[in-house]
Amino acid sequence: MTYLVTGARGSVGRSVIDQLLAAGKSVRAASSDPTAITVPEGVELVGLDMTDPASVAAALDGVDRVFLYATRAGIENFVDAAQEVAHVALLSSIAAESDDNPIGASHLAVERPLQDSGLPLTVLRPGAFATNSRAWAPAIKSERVARVPFPDIHMNPIHEADIAAAAVAALTEQGHAGKIYPLTGPESLSQRSMVELIAATIGEPVELAELTYEQAAEFLYKPVLDAWSELGTEPMRVGPTSESVTGVPARTYAQWVADHIADFR
Repeated sequence: MTYLVTGARGSVGRSVIDQLLAAGKSVRAASSDPTAITVPEGVELVGLDMTDPASVAAALDGVDRVFLYATRAGIENFVDAAQEVAHVALLSSIAAESDDNPIGASHLAVERPLQDSGLPLTVLRPGAFATNSRAWAPAIKSERVARVPFPDIHMNPIHEADIAAAAVAALTEQGHAGKIYPLTGPESLSQRSMVELIAATIGEPVELAELTYEQAAEFLYKPVLDAWSELGTEPMRVGPTSESVTGVPARTYAQWVADHIADFR
Protein backbone atom coordinates (compact mmCIF):
# COMPACT_ATOMS: atom_id res chain seq x y z
CA MET A 1 0.00 0.00 0.00
CA THR A 2 1.46 3.34 -1.09
CA TYR A 3 0.67 6.70 0.50
CA LEU A 4 1.04 9.87 -1.57
CA VAL A 5 1.85 13.01 0.44
CA THR A 6 1.39 16.24 -1.51
CA GLY A 7 2.89 19.52 -0.38
CA ALA A 8 5.99 17.71 0.80
CA ARG A 9 7.87 21.00 1.33
CA GLY A 10 5.32 22.15 3.93
CA SER A 11 5.74 21.57 7.64
CA VAL A 12 2.57 19.46 7.87
CA GLY A 13 3.40 17.42 4.79
CA ARG A 14 6.88 16.65 6.06
CA SER A 15 5.48 15.57 9.42
CA VAL A 16 2.97 13.30 7.67
CA ILE A 17 5.87 11.71 5.76
CA ASP A 18 7.86 11.16 8.94
CA GLN A 19 4.93 9.69 10.83
CA LEU A 20 3.94 7.36 7.99
CA LEU A 21 7.52 6.12 7.77
CA ALA A 22 7.57 5.55 11.53
CA ALA A 23 4.45 3.43 11.08
CA GLY A 24 6.21 1.33 8.44
CA LYS A 25 4.26 2.65 5.45
CA SER A 26 5.43 3.06 1.87
CA VAL A 27 5.52 6.77 1.03
CA ARG A 28 5.65 8.77 -2.18
CA ALA A 29 6.22 12.50 -1.69
CA ALA A 30 5.02 15.07 -4.23
CA SER A 31 6.00 18.69 -4.66
CA SER A 32 5.52 21.35 -7.29
CA ASP A 33 9.29 21.85 -7.11
CA PRO A 34 10.95 18.57 -6.15
CA THR A 35 14.42 20.04 -6.75
CA ALA A 36 13.90 22.33 -3.75
CA ILE A 37 13.57 19.60 -1.11
CA THR A 38 15.13 16.42 0.18
CA VAL A 39 13.15 13.51 1.59
CA PRO A 40 14.12 10.66 3.93
CA GLU A 41 15.77 7.59 2.52
CA GLY A 42 13.28 5.20 1.02
CA VAL A 43 10.75 7.88 0.06
CA GLU A 44 10.03 8.29 -3.65
CA LEU A 45 9.98 11.96 -4.66
CA VAL A 46 7.93 13.11 -7.66
CA GLY A 47 6.93 16.40 -9.21
CA LEU A 48 3.27 17.34 -9.19
CA ASP A 49 1.59 20.00 -11.29
CA MET A 50 -2.11 19.86 -10.42
CA THR A 51 -3.00 21.79 -13.56
CA ASP A 52 -1.44 19.05 -15.75
CA PRO A 53 -3.62 15.92 -15.97
CA ALA A 54 -0.65 13.77 -16.99
CA SER A 55 1.38 14.93 -13.99
CA VAL A 56 -1.49 14.18 -11.62
CA ALA A 57 -2.07 10.75 -13.14
CA ALA A 58 1.63 9.88 -12.85
CA ALA A 59 1.81 10.95 -9.22
CA LEU A 60 -1.27 8.86 -8.37
CA ASP A 61 -0.19 5.77 -10.30
CA GLY A 62 -0.25 2.83 -7.88
CA VAL A 63 -1.27 5.01 -4.93
CA ASP A 64 -3.85 3.79 -2.40
CA ARG A 65 -4.20 6.74 -0.01
CA VAL A 66 -3.48 10.47 -0.31
CA PHE A 67 -2.71 13.36 1.99
CA LEU A 68 -3.79 16.38 -0.05
CA TYR A 69 -3.09 20.07 0.35
CA ALA A 70 -6.02 22.31 -0.53
CA THR A 71 -5.08 23.66 -3.95
CA ARG A 72 -8.01 24.83 -6.05
CA ALA A 73 -6.19 24.98 -9.39
CA GLY A 74 -6.42 21.53 -10.95
CA ILE A 75 -8.65 19.88 -8.35
CA GLU A 76 -10.81 18.51 -11.17
CA ASN A 77 -7.72 16.73 -12.54
CA PHE A 78 -7.12 15.14 -9.15
CA VAL A 79 -10.74 13.97 -8.90
CA ASP A 80 -10.56 12.40 -12.37
CA ALA A 81 -7.28 10.59 -11.64
CA ALA A 82 -8.10 9.47 -8.09
CA GLN A 83 -11.10 7.25 -8.76
CA GLU A 84 -9.23 4.15 -7.61
CA VAL A 85 -7.81 5.78 -4.47
CA ALA A 86 -9.08 4.19 -1.25
CA HIS A 87 -8.97 7.30 0.93
CA VAL A 88 -8.08 11.01 0.83
CA ALA A 89 -7.25 13.19 3.83
CA LEU A 90 -7.58 16.86 2.89
CA LEU A 91 -5.77 19.63 4.74
CA SER A 92 -8.37 22.39 4.74
CA SER A 93 -8.92 25.26 7.21
CA ILE A 94 -11.21 26.04 10.10
CA ALA A 95 -12.15 29.12 8.08
CA ALA A 96 -14.08 26.76 5.78
CA GLU A 97 -16.87 26.65 8.36
CA SER A 98 -18.16 29.61 6.31
CA ASP A 99 -17.70 30.84 2.76
CA ASP A 100 -18.24 34.50 3.66
CA ASN A 101 -14.49 35.15 3.86
CA PRO A 102 -11.78 34.66 1.21
CA ILE A 103 -9.91 32.02 3.19
CA GLY A 104 -12.98 29.92 3.85
CA ALA A 105 -14.20 30.28 0.28
CA SER A 106 -10.88 29.17 -1.20
CA HIS A 107 -10.81 26.02 0.94
CA LEU A 108 -14.47 25.18 0.31
CA ALA A 109 -13.69 25.42 -3.41
CA VAL A 110 -11.50 22.34 -2.86
CA GLU A 111 -13.64 20.54 -0.29
CA ARG A 112 -16.82 20.61 -2.37
CA PRO A 113 -15.53 18.96 -5.58
CA LEU A 114 -13.96 16.22 -3.49
CA GLN A 115 -17.17 15.67 -1.54
CA ASP A 116 -19.22 15.66 -4.74
CA SER A 117 -16.85 13.13 -6.32
CA GLY A 118 -17.82 10.38 -3.91
CA LEU A 119 -14.19 9.64 -3.04
CA PRO A 120 -13.70 8.37 0.54
CA LEU A 121 -12.70 11.64 2.20
CA THR A 122 -11.68 13.00 5.56
CA VAL A 123 -11.47 16.78 5.89
CA LEU A 124 -9.11 18.27 8.46
CA ARG A 125 -9.87 21.88 9.38
CA PRO A 126 -7.08 23.19 11.63
CA GLY A 127 -7.07 26.69 13.04
CA ALA A 128 -3.98 28.83 13.59
CA PHE A 129 -0.74 26.98 12.86
CA ALA A 130 1.90 27.33 15.56
CA THR A 131 4.41 27.47 12.69
CA ASN A 132 3.12 30.94 11.83
CA SER A 133 5.31 32.10 14.71
CA ARG A 134 8.32 31.48 12.50
CA ALA A 135 7.55 34.84 10.91
CA TRP A 136 8.96 36.37 14.10
CA ALA A 137 12.09 34.22 14.09
CA PRO A 138 14.55 36.30 12.01
CA ALA A 139 14.12 39.42 14.14
CA ILE A 140 14.09 37.47 17.39
CA LYS A 141 17.23 35.63 16.38
CA SER A 142 19.15 38.70 15.23
CA GLU A 143 17.74 41.52 17.37
CA ARG A 144 15.72 39.87 20.16
CA VAL A 145 12.67 41.76 18.89
CA ALA A 146 9.28 40.35 17.83
CA ARG A 147 7.30 42.62 15.49
CA VAL A 148 3.65 41.70 15.95
CA PRO A 149 0.32 43.23 14.87
CA PHE A 150 -2.54 43.03 17.38
CA PRO A 151 -0.34 41.51 20.13
CA ASP A 152 -3.22 41.02 22.59
CA ILE A 153 -5.55 39.00 20.36
CA HIS A 154 -5.72 35.33 21.25
CA MET A 155 -4.81 32.31 19.14
CA ASN A 156 -5.29 28.58 19.73
CA PRO A 157 -2.08 27.49 17.97
CA ILE A 158 -1.83 23.90 16.79
CA HIS A 159 1.43 21.98 16.38
CA GLU A 160 1.98 20.75 12.83
CA ALA A 161 2.79 17.30 14.20
CA ASP A 162 -0.72 17.11 15.67
CA ILE A 163 -2.31 18.01 12.33
CA ALA A 164 -0.14 15.35 10.72
CA ALA A 165 -1.06 12.79 13.39
CA ALA A 166 -4.74 13.39 12.70
CA ALA A 167 -4.12 12.91 8.98
CA VAL A 168 -2.18 9.70 9.53
CA ALA A 169 -4.92 8.34 11.80
CA ALA A 170 -7.54 9.19 9.18
CA LEU A 171 -5.57 7.41 6.46
CA THR A 172 -4.48 4.33 8.39
CA GLU A 173 -7.48 3.60 10.63
CA GLN A 174 -11.09 2.70 9.93
CA GLY A 175 -14.06 4.97 10.55
CA HIS A 176 -12.84 8.36 9.34
CA ALA A 177 -14.34 8.50 5.84
CA GLY A 178 -17.00 11.16 5.48
CA LYS A 179 -15.85 13.02 8.61
CA ILE A 180 -14.94 16.69 8.96
CA TYR A 181 -12.61 17.39 11.88
CA PRO A 182 -12.16 20.96 13.13
CA LEU A 183 -8.89 21.12 15.05
CA THR A 184 -7.33 23.65 17.41
CA GLY A 185 -4.42 23.62 19.78
CA PRO A 186 -5.10 22.80 23.44
CA GLU A 187 -4.93 26.37 24.80
CA SER A 188 -5.82 29.98 24.05
CA LEU A 189 -2.84 32.33 24.16
CA SER A 190 -2.37 35.97 23.27
CA GLN A 191 0.36 36.69 20.77
CA ARG A 192 2.08 38.62 23.56
CA SER A 193 2.07 35.48 25.72
CA MET A 194 3.45 33.46 22.83
CA VAL A 195 6.39 35.84 22.51
CA GLU A 196 6.94 35.58 26.26
CA LEU A 197 7.04 31.79 26.00
CA ILE A 198 9.66 32.01 23.26
CA ALA A 199 11.73 34.38 25.40
CA ALA A 200 11.49 32.06 28.39
CA THR A 201 12.55 29.09 26.30
CA ILE A 202 15.62 30.78 24.79
CA GLY A 203 16.44 32.22 28.20
CA GLU A 204 16.73 35.85 27.02
CA PRO A 205 14.35 38.82 27.00
CA VAL A 206 12.55 39.56 23.74
CA GLU A 207 11.12 43.02 23.09
CA LEU A 208 7.66 43.11 21.56
CA ALA A 209 7.21 45.87 18.97
CA GLU A 210 3.59 46.40 17.96
CA LEU A 211 2.99 46.84 14.22
CA THR A 212 0.19 48.92 12.77
CA TYR A 213 -2.24 47.36 10.31
CA GLU A 214 -0.53 49.19 7.45
CA GLN A 215 2.93 47.98 8.47
CA ALA A 216 1.75 44.38 8.81
CA ALA A 217 -0.12 44.52 5.49
CA GLU A 218 3.22 44.83 3.72
CA PHE A 219 3.91 41.15 4.38
CA LEU A 220 0.72 39.54 5.76
CA TYR A 221 -2.40 38.49 3.87
CA LYS A 222 -4.95 41.29 4.33
CA PRO A 223 -7.98 39.02 4.90
CA VAL A 224 -6.09 37.53 7.86
CA LEU A 225 -5.38 40.99 9.25
CA ASP A 226 -9.01 41.96 8.74
CA ALA A 227 -10.12 38.92 10.73
CA TRP A 228 -7.61 39.67 13.48
CA SER A 229 -8.78 43.28 13.71
CA GLU A 230 -12.24 42.05 14.71
CA LEU A 231 -11.17 39.56 17.38
CA GLY A 232 -10.82 41.73 20.47
CA THR A 233 -8.80 40.33 23.37
CA GLU A 234 -11.06 37.57 24.67
CA PRO A 235 -9.73 33.98 24.78
CA MET A 236 -10.52 31.89 21.72
CA ARG A 237 -12.58 28.74 21.76
CA VAL A 238 -10.39 25.70 22.33
CA GLY A 239 -11.16 22.29 20.88
CA PRO A 240 -11.76 19.88 19.54
CA THR A 241 -8.06 19.13 19.41
CA SER A 242 -6.20 16.38 17.57
CA GLU A 243 -6.95 14.14 20.55
CA SER A 244 -10.49 13.81 19.17
CA VAL A 245 -8.99 11.94 16.20
CA THR A 246 -5.86 10.31 17.57
CA GLY A 247 -6.72 9.65 21.23
CA VAL A 248 -3.40 11.26 22.21
CA PRO A 249 -3.26 14.59 24.10
CA ALA A 250 -2.45 17.53 21.88
CA ARG A 251 0.93 19.25 22.08
CA THR A 252 1.09 22.66 23.77
CA TYR A 253 2.56 25.79 22.26
CA ALA A 254 5.43 25.51 24.73
CA GLN A 255 6.18 22.10 23.24
CA TRP A 256 6.13 23.60 19.75
CA VAL A 257 8.63 26.27 20.81
CA ALA A 258 10.87 23.64 22.38
CA ASP A 259 10.74 21.59 19.18
CA HIS A 260 11.74 24.63 17.08
CA ILE A 261 14.08 26.43 19.44
CA ALA A 262 16.87 26.53 16.85
CA ASP A 263 14.73 28.86 14.73
CA PHE A 264 14.83 31.48 17.50
CA ARG A 265 18.13 30.88 19.25
